[in-house]
Order: sequence, then C-alpha cells, then structure tokens
Amino acid sequence: MKLQNILNNTNLPKTSDIVIIGGGIIGCSIAMHLAKTSSRSITLLEKNTISSGATSRSGAMIREFYQTDFLIEMAKESKNFFEKSNINFVKNGRIYLFSKENNESVNNNAKLNKSLGVNIEIIDKNQIKKLIPEINTNDISLGLFEPDAGYVDSVETTYEFAQNGINNGVQIFTNTKAESIELNKNGIQSINTNNGKIKTKIIINASGAWANYINKSINENLPIFALRVQQVILKGNSAVKPMNYCLMDYSKGTYLRPDYGNTYIAGEELGYEENDIVSPDYYNQSSDYDVISGYKSRIVSRLPSFDNTIIKSGHAAIYDMTPDANPILGASPKINGLFYAVGFSGHGFKLSPSIGKMISELIINGKTNSILKKFNLTRFTLKNLILPKFPIKNPNN
Repeated sequence: MKLQNILNNTNLPKTSDIVIIGGGIIGCSIAMHLAKTSSRSITLLEKNTISSGATSRSGAMIREFYQTDFLIEMAKESKNFFEKSNINFVKNGRIYLFSKENNESVNNNAKLNKSLGVNIEIIDKNQIKKLIPEINTNDISLGLFEPDAGYVDSVETTYEFAQNGINNGVQIFTNTKAESIELNKNGIQSINTNNGKIKTKIIINASGAWANYINKSINENLPIFALRVQQVILKGNSAVKPMNYCLMDYSKGTYLRPDYGNTYIAGEELGYEENDIVSPDYYNQSSDYDVISGYKSRIVSRLPSFDNTIIKSGHAAIYDMTPDANPILGASPKINGLFYAVGFSGHGFKLSPSIGKMISELIINGKTNSILKKFNLTRFTLKNLILPKFPIKNPNN
C-alpha cells in the first residue's frame, strides 16, 4: 500500500502488538526499524499528517561532530544510514566558526571526534578564506571543517521512512489523535484515540513537544517544554556570492545552509528567552520580522554579499526541549510497556536512524544497550545530566 493511499484511513485495528505515537522523523524511523526485524503488528498514530509537526521545518543538516563520545557514535551510525539509503543526501561539507574564547574547547573536541573516526580538521583564518573567499573573519580565531557533512530534505526523508515501514507491514493512521492510555495491574492495556480504542501491551511515545498530553492520563510528567524557534528563507541573485557549505557560526550564533532554487535556510543556534516557551498547540507559526531580519544582519556581517539577498519567507517551529538539551529514550521507570523517544531539543533529525535502531532493539530484545541507558528519564532526578566535558560557548546562551 502506498503512503498517499492511507492518509485518510481511520479504520483502526482492535488490537496491535506495538503502537507508536507520532508521525515525525523519530516515530517513522522507529516504525521502519521495528518492521524490518519483527513480525509483530505495528500501528503508528499521527494526529495530523506525516511530517506535519517540527520535522517539516527541520534544517535536516547531517553531521558527525558532537561534544560527547556516545553522541558522536550515534551521529556516525546515522550519517552512514543516510548515505546508504535511497534518500538524496547532499554532501556539501560543514564549516564551524569560533571566536578566541573557544580555542581550548575546539581543540579538545576536535581531538575527541578524530579519535572516534570523524573526518574533521581544525582550520585557521587563511584556510577558512580559501573555502569561503568573501568571508569576514575579524572576530574568528579558528574553525572546523567537516567535509562529509551535508543535508537532506526533511519531508522527503520522513516519507521514505514511513513508506519503508508500510512496505514491511506497518499500519499508519493520520488524523488520529492519541487521547489517553489505559493501564491494568501489569502495565499498558490500551490506547484511546479520537477514532477508537486499540488494545496493546506496548506504546512508544514519540510525540515530541506533545509528549505530556498523552502522559496526563497515566500521571507521569516528563521534563519537556516546547520552545518556539524561527527560520528565515533568503533568496539569492547574481550579486550574491554562492555559499555552498553548511555554516555553523558560533561567534554570531547563527547557521546557514543552501537549499533548492538559489535559496538559503538560516536560523539561530540555540538561545532563548522565557517568552519563547509556548504551548505546542497554540503558538505563532509565522516569523517575527525583527527576529529574522536580525538573522540576516548577522549573516551579512559575516558574508557581505548576502546583503543582496531578499527575505523570501520565514516561519516558526517548536523544539521539544529537556533540561540538558538531550532526549529521553527507553522504558518508563514506572509503567511496564511504555517507552519514550522524545525531548530531542533540536537535534533529533540527524540522529533518527540510530534512535530508531536502538529503540527497536530494546522492544524486540528487551535489553538496553550502554548508550541508551545514558538517556533514561531518571537522569534528571538523579542529577546525572548529559553534559559535554569541553563545552563550546554560545553567545546566545
């Protein structure tokens, strides 16, 4: 069955071995990986349409560079998956820019990444200018170049994952909202939706910023909040010098990547104020002109020819944030049969293949591997947060 033929299907099964809540990149990756290795019945519920939430507005930049060893391993596995799949992975390379106060951290993190097999090099100002001749490096001390990084199309990729799941027996139901979970003395008993009830013993909550909505019915609150973030789409012309790399500018606190049709996607590296914390169902999905024009100004100060770009459009999306900006993964500590894959804090897309594989192995084999254990929910109460040994300073934090 083709994905486009099931979007309005509301004929829910009465029972399902596994139910996944959420049709973004994470839910679809879990469904795809489960279906490849398990004969159990799998149902995915999405309250809107596939890739209609935060996934659809992801920058979908793929990289291996991280500041923690196990995240590096996950990113490497995920990039390898993207490269070998049928997805159009644009390998254009990624440049990171840093001011002087980050010199020690950058050197230490570069050593860590190289020791784990990441193809990344420290570059000086002259090398940066060779890669981007027009760049202003006045406030830059050094950079990193990751030539194997790139990007994909977020919606196309999610649909590919969903279709792979369908090909292996996954049932996907859109316009189907998970409303509550029912328990018995052994754990999960069923899930109630706006289109009916499904009896099941296993539920995977992959609903992002909406994770606590379904959890209200079982009284397990997750330390997640919805953060409104914005992007601007810049349209180039003949006066704009092409920028072919993905650019992460830690000094200016911005990122930039090329897109289709001589356009560029730009935004702000994580930094926020209290009024950016919103309800995932009630927030302004349009952009604030002063904010996105500010992004452009910062980019122009780095790449002067971008003064000739025009602001084509802008929009807002949400991140499902946790206190340490890392996901909650694995089994609920309270409820048998309930599993989590939420709280990705803006970097779930690039890790989605690894996440899907680890969660599926946990469901099938019942064992939590050493990496997955680090992301358990109890780390917040035990004050065992995931923090880098050599943190890179961000001007927006």
